[in-house]
Amino acid sequence: MKAAVLRGPGPPSAFTIEDVPLPIVRDDDVLIKVGACGVSYKDVVERNGVYRRDMSFPIVIGFEIAGVVERVGARVADFSPGDHVCTKAFSSCGRCHYCRTGRETTCRQRRPVRGGYAEYACIPQDAFARIPVDMPFETACILGPGAGVALNAVRDVARVTLTDVVLVTGASGGVGLPSVQLAARAGARVIALTRTDEKSARLLEAGADDVVVIPPDGDFSKMVRALTDGNGVDVVIDTVGSRVFNAAFDSLALHGRYALVGQLHDDEVSMSPARIFFKRAVLAGVGSVSRAQLDDIIGLTARGCLTPMIGKVMPLEEIAEAHRLVESAAVFGRVVVTP
Repeated sequence: MKAAVLRGPGPPSAFTIEDVPLPIVRDDDVLIKVGACGVSYKDVVERNGVYRRDMSFPIVIGFEIAGVVERVGARVADFSPGDHVCTKAFSSCGRCHYCRTGRETTCRQRRPVRGGYAEYACIPQDAFARIPVDMPFETACILGPGAGVALNAVRDVARVTLTDVVLVTGASGGVGLPSVQLAARAGARVIALTRTDEKSARLLEAGADDVVVIPPDGDFSKMVRALTDGNGVDVVIDTVGSRVFNAAFDSLALHGRYALVGQLHDDEVSMSPARIFFKRAVLAGVGSVSRAQLDDIIGLTARGCLTPMIGKVMPLEEIAEAHRLVESAAVFGRVVVTP
């Protein structure tokens, strides 16, 4: 089969399109014919060497996958050849304390999903959810690791309500954009944070009430407070991490909830714990998406409650250019590759 292979960390040109053997289907595995695979910023940091966890080379990355089941292992009961499916970001054991108490995203035996930059991918059955046959693969592939994580952040961790004011950082990204849509759907006032003026109109169309463009000095907190009569926001959904953390925390109101979803760079943050207790703030890590949350976001999308934004669809042979576009934030919405 054809695959985009990484033989070591490097720039986008590090990918090579190669013929590789079909993956071996074990008892708990599902082999799918890939219909589409999203290109996320996590893929970028895996490729460039910033993210090293569970990485060994050569490797085929890509975890936002949708396609058609081709073959199933002997212990697979929930899926059959011909089913249309999409993935979450990891598989879990289903047996440990965390899995049995609804916290599968912290399973000690979780394994990352990879292999979407290829014609076929073989992944444990736990990582899949069934999708409607009329849902485009380009839409379905970005639901789990993108919109599903946003649902986790907005609904289940930050518990956004009708009266909340919500700041979303990285608002045009794969998790940020559905976070804007979902928070708006929940009735909250949404302030979207972005790096460029060019994306403002699209963010307003997606449901944001206000858009803040990060100023040259990086401190957008005064702008956010000006929009909120000096009070700050009730909730921060932070998909960026360290480079916006201090300004985002300064934007948080008293008794605010800060949901940390992503860390896109290797910078660290230094802060006094007093800033947290003087503000009575709650800081919470979001993690990933569960099977139940993935099923929920598929249902919301099928009913038209969420509209995934696809910025560009490209053939797998153009994976290097796809990574350049994602790394430079040149496209509004998700870049998707098809084998």
